[in-house]
Amino acid sequence: MASVANDPNGLKRILFVGADGKRRTIRLGRVTRKLANVFSLQVEKLVAANIVGHPPDDEVTRWVSKLDDVLHAKLANVGLIKPRECSQLGAWLDKYFASRAKELKPTSLLKLGQTIDKLKDFLPDIPIRKITPNQASDWRQWLAGLGLSEATVKVHSGNAKTIFAEAERRLLVTESPFRHLKSGSTRSANNRYITPDETTKILEACPNAKTRLIFGLARLAGLRVVSESHSLNWDDVDWANARLNVRSVKTEHHAGHERRQVPITPQLMELLQDCFDAAEDGEQRLLTTKGGHLRRTFEKIIMRAGVDPWKGMWQTLRSSCEKEWAMTFPQYAVSKWIGHSITISGRHYVNDVPDELFTKAAQNAAQSVAVSARKVSHVESTNPSDSQETALSGTESSRKLEPKGLEPSTSWLQTRRSPN
Repeated sequence: MASVANDPNGLKRILFVGADGKRRTIRLGRVTRKLANVFSLQVEKLVAANIVGHPPDDEVTRWVSKLDDVLHAKLANVGLIKPRECSQLGAWLDKYFASRAKELKPTSLLKLGQTIDKLKDFLPDIPIRKITPNQASDWRQWLAGLGLSEATVKVHSGNAKTIFAEAERRLLVTESPFRHLKSGSTRSANNRYITPDETTKILEACPNAKTRLIFGLARLAGLRVVSESHSLNWDDVDWANARLNVRSVKTEHHAGHERRQVPITPQLMELLQDCFDAAEDGEQRLLTTKGGHLRRTFEKIIMRAGVDPWKGMWQTLRSSCEKEWAMTFPQYAVSKWIGHSITISGRHYVNDVPDELFTKAAQNAAQSVAVSARKVSHVESTNPSDSQETALSGTESSRKLEPKGLEPSTSWLQTRRSPN
């Protein structure tokens, strides 16, 4: 049992017997009797948990996590809880970065490092428990003031939320001060569609088989350049079934998403065959060129082809491939080939309808009108009496609708009766 003792000048202290049978004292200072009783009750629960060797219940754990550092240290000094790890911002950020270094992809690790640098640049090196939600909001506004895009600000905000969610899980902070920040993906605003005609022009402007294949894998197969395109071996080409076995570096950490199969179109098959014929004996990789200057190289090729340039070189080619597939094949199959969910397709890739699809729809509509006209013409030519009866019936109807005192027009009837 724990009890509250009154000292002079309104000071309070908690008396209890620990799990080892020794009497302990926690000096609270000048607090109200009500607060002292609440503290005493929680101390009893902590003592009981220590005696039976079980962790305290969630209610007590939450109560402990919300204590300030002084009271928390007093509980730790009498052996009821473990000492609180008081991490400075810089030390915690370095520790977190080191813990993720082996599990994150190089690109993700680079972005995480950039977020950490920006947290250090803006926030003082104080205990992370003292960082407030207001400071977190100011940090996000500061990022926007640097001229960063909203998508980039969201990436940094998401990284900060993850960093401090881990600190919260480890009980280093009571509640993450970054949890309210707006983050997540941003809907793509790039609606550029690379048409089949533009694709042909660019392929013709490529100087050799390998540059044509790089472009073809992005535009005709929807592969990510360079992570997927440059990971392909010739063994991944199923010539007989016209399929590519693609290893996805980006999604391989998700079960069932390590690899996917992509159809090989006739145009891509020609590019693969040309590159295979030009390959040296024993060469395993389809592409051996480095990806460092690919964007600049293809910017020159696009200019030489006379095609209007676009932003997001490889992303636009990938989305154009998906849009073209979606004109012919069901979306569930297209999303499977492209390597993401239907939801992601609608948010970032197929959120704009190419003019090519409008043209096809208009052509289909025109064909339907032409077919209907031929059917009407055929019926009239095979049933002339029925046509005349219909025309006469129409005349009678029009006569009923004519205002009194006016002769009904016969031009329409004469036109219908005319063989021409």
